[in-house]
Amino acid sequence: MERDSERHFSLSPHDDSSTNPLYHSDMKAYNEEMAAEIAVPNHSIKYYPTRESNHLTNEAVRETKSAGRMTGWAALIIAVLSWIVWPVVLGATAIVVGFIAYRQGARGLGVWSITLGFIAAAAYLVLVPLYYAIT
Repeated sequence: MERDSERHFSLSPHDDSSTNPLYHSDMKAYNEEMAAEIAVPNHSIKYYPTRESNHLTNEAVRETKSAGRMTGWAALIIAVLSWIVWPVVLGATAIVVGFIAYRQGARGLGVWSITLGFIAAAAYLVLVPLYYAIT
């Protein structure tokens, strides 16, 4: 009994060796805690791609490109609408959504949307003050 009480006082108040069944004596050597995002998983060292993993990767790429095309078409519609109504608001929106589409893989639609949105916003910001200055 006396030994248990001596052992209890010799350990740190944060020691959980008596309450945690998964605790082993070697854990005292490690004082750092690391997130799973930073640590290298053990299975990645011995990982070789299989047909199934390639299929899943290819399918994810296809879904991203499909989402990029839909985003690109939406940005192009917004860019065309910016030439008709609210050129600054819709032009800026077309630029942002076009950039998102560009990053998702719809390069052509993204560039067209960015260009049309920029021209609409810039033309409004230049031509309207010029019109009021002349009249």
